[in-house]
Amino acid sequence: MSKTALNMLTQQLTAALPDVMVNSMCPGWCRTEMGGPDAPLTPEQGADTLVWLALDAPSSLRGKFVKEHSVIPW
Repeated sequence: MSKTALNMLTQQLTAALPDVMVNSMCPGWCRTEMGGPDAPLTPEQGADTLVWLALDAPSSLRGKFVKEHSVIPW
């Protein structure tokens, strides 16, 4: 339910802030203290989509849930 709430908040913020690019993203399972040593991704790999959204994603990408530079339907 929390993921659905996050996606709905993303949608609401996108509607309320038309001049701001609002998206949510999933970093994947990363080797962090929380993810543990068996996770397949480094923290840097997990942050890749976040950096892409902040710097290089097309401005038309708004109100979406993104993982690995791809929109995930929910």
